[in-house]
Amino acid sequence: MVSFDSLLEILNDTFSVLVDRKNLATILISLICYQIWLMAFPLFGPIMTNLLVSMKALTIEKGRILQTFLVTMSLSSLGTGYIIQKTFKKTILIYFSAIAAALISFLFAFLNDFEFVIPITALLGLIAGVAPPALGTYFAEYTVPEDRGRIMSISIAVSIPAAYIFLVFKPVKLMGINHFEIIVVGIISLLSLTTLALKPRDRGIDEQKARIRGADTKQVILYSIPIILFYVVGGILFSIVFPTILDNISSQIFYSLWALPMLFSSIIAGIYLDTRGRRNPMIVGLAITGVSLGVLGILGIRVGYFTIITLAIGYSIMTVSSLIIWADLAPAKSIGLFYGMGFGLIWFAFLLGMTVSGAVFGGISESQIKSFMFFSAIILFISIPPLIIAKDALPMEIIEKRLMDRHLKQVLRLREKEERKNK
Repeated sequence: MVSFDSLLEILNDTFSVLVDRKNLATILISLICYQIWLMAFPLFGPIMTNLLVSMKALTIEKGRILQTFLVTMSLSSLGTGYIIQKTFKKTILIYFSAIAAALISFLFAFLNDFEFVIPITALLGLIAGVAPPALGTYFAEYTVPEDRGRIMSISIAVSIPAAYIFLVFKPVKLMGINHFEIIVVGIISLLSLTTLALKPRDRGIDEQKARIRGADTKQVILYSIPIILFYVVGGILFSIVFPTILDNISSQIFYSLWALPMLFSSIIAGIYLDTRGRRNPMIVGLAITGVSLGVLGILGIRVGYFTIITLAIGYSIMTVSSLIIWADLAPAKSIGLFYGMGFGLIWFAFLLGMTVSGAVFGGISESQIKSFMFFSAIILFISIPPLIIAKDALPMEIIEKRLMDRHLKQVLRLREKEERKNK
């Protein structure tokens, strides 16, 4: 049986990171606030869904709103990556986007006329696309490769359940505001400003880092293909699969089967990515997600919805991977550009998935939903071969060095224990 001290040692070895506490706090708080805001409100979130339902928006109008958001978000991420590449300014963009996102979000809480939803959504997409490249570049510059998976997984593990809490609770009316939860999410966006007290700084590129060339073009393409195809499937999932599931089971059950498993599986995914490299975990994530969708298609939603748990596990591995891989592939001088292009491709892939599915947001027949699930499973398995022939984005010597350091720590602890006993 593992003793309490041994368990503490394991946890210390697993979650010890080389980034200093100040920068770690800046990264985690900013990432968590942004992701809660993004997933709870503008990007397929329960708050946006409730808002559109209250406005009696048609299905085609819902699709148009989210498509507008993704288009402007994709363009904004590409542009922000270019700006960072030229100026190396990240912190200004991070805090500007947090303030602007909160202010525009507050507008939706007082919006009653559907005519203004699409233009404000377009503006919101432009603002939302600024944060990912800026946060990604800051994250990459203040972390080492073998820390990235666990740091990103912690932020995802916290933000996903927090965002989906809004799915469980009904819309709140307070102080004459019909959707007070929008105000709450806007305030969450502003909470990232608390990290200003830590005095975050933009880091320049020193001569040693400037020599890091990054992956060659072939490797970048081999890793980009599965990520793009994965998010095409993501667009299909959020457009028709999840809404259809919610038509058949309660939001509380869905929350328990999707969000809570993602909390734990994200942490495990981060550890897995930092100790086994990037390639093999991504292959496993794609395979689990593909098999889960295939089984769900065979059994049907009413019978097979428990496979949502395994779907969440596979999805979490790929989500963490897709947020850290650009830092691993990019040359030191081009991290901002890589994150801008990477996120631009991700949002475009989401949009493509919605377009393929028709952005119908549920309400389709069981035979149609099965067809989309099988189609998605096939896409995911097609995306595995590029990873098989790709080199690992996390060099093996880094993993081996980490394992050696951990082994040396354990040896030193054993020596200390023996010395204490002898005394």
